[in-house]
Amino acid sequence: MFSTGALTSAVVPVPGYPWDDILEPYLGTVRSLLGPGTSLLDVHTHTGFNDPDGVKGSVEDLLGGLDRAGIDEAVVFTTAEPEGYPPANDRVLAEIATAGGRLRAFARIDPNAGDPLPEARRCLEAGAVGFKLHPRSDAFVMSHPSVQALVELAAAERLPVLVHAGRGIPALGEDLVTLARRHPSAALILAHAGISDLGLVGPVANELQNLYFDTSWWLSSDMLALFETVDPSRILFASDMPYGSGRYALMAFVRCAREVGLGPDALEAIAGGNARRVLAGEPPIDLGGPPGRGVLGHRWLAGERVIAYTAAACQMIFRFVDATEPLALARLACQIPTGGADGDEARLLTEIDGLLETAQAVQAQEPLETRAARFAAIAAQLLAGTPRVPI
Repeated sequence: MFSTGALTSAVVPVPGYPWDDILEPYLGTVRSLLGPGTSLLDVHTHTGFNDPDGVKGSVEDLLGGLDRAGIDEAVVFTTAEPEGYPPANDRVLAEIATAGGRLRAFARIDPNAGDPLPEARRCLEAGAVGFKLHPRSDAFVMSHPSVQALVELAAAERLPVLVHAGRGIPALGEDLVTLARRHPSAALILAHAGISDLGLVGPVANELQNLYFDTSWWLSSDMLALFETVDPSRILFASDMPYGSGRYALMAFVRCAREVGLGPDALEAIAGGNARRVLAGEPPIDLGGPPGRGVLGHRWLAGERVIAYTAAACQMIFRFVDATEPLALARLACQIPTGGADGDEARLLTEIDGLLETAQAVQAQEPLETRAARFAAIAAQLLAGTPRVPI
């Protein structure tokens, strides 16, 4: 979810710790908005040690991150492995055996490595329950013949295939829709809220029973577009640990879902019910369809300004660039004009400004340790994007 660069500081013992402590004041309200007994299943996590971007994480780290966020179960697959995926898939399969039933494995497949079916079948026999594809990291397109063969296998076995979504992947959305229509028994999951192709694929997904989106993303505008546009029965909670934080993922999912008016049944399904149906090879349940455009009502321009400037700041922070100017502009957007804001709006702007002030101060003190500033900034833009949800 987050870009990390290649610094050795990208080693994250427990995802989010201690930098996402800044989210703690908001988590009580977030959890209260979920129904009692809601069981969280995170459909997008990783372990691995050789990703070229420097992020590393063990199964112990992952379980610690799940505990920290109150997440019950997760799907896990390996990070990028430049030397090939069979040994890494074996490692993940061994890890889930030590996790007390909390983890399920997807096998990561590289279509450029030749016929994918022997490795796919080997992993299924060893306990994998689906597949992960990363077109950008492993340099392929979804029209690759090996992808076609893998999805055919997934359809035959009624298994999910989770696909990284993001920039630099030609025709991703079109190819996924084609595959979904051709293989209706395969559950195809677009990761990261389908950000690169959400405008194209989101409305079409509602016509298909087997095209899903996970929520492993940080920008509130993208998340709101997802929840507004896509049927909640096709949305799966996800964190992207260790790249992301389980706490932030939970906060973003719940606040954005509530902002568009989704109720307890939809939240419970997104939290884990939908994913459990996917993993069982079952079709989605009827949750009434997406809220639809216009549900967000009038534009809150102060919040939009905060989001715009903070999004720019976050991109700079992710790349270890001084974000003083956009953070300052975001704070100026929090100014409360005399008589120009009601009590709730004024309190929210004050809360957001406090987070942005923290981001400024942390970055000034530790410019190369970006994670504390990052969590303060992304929390600020999330609050700005969800003004109707209590904090």
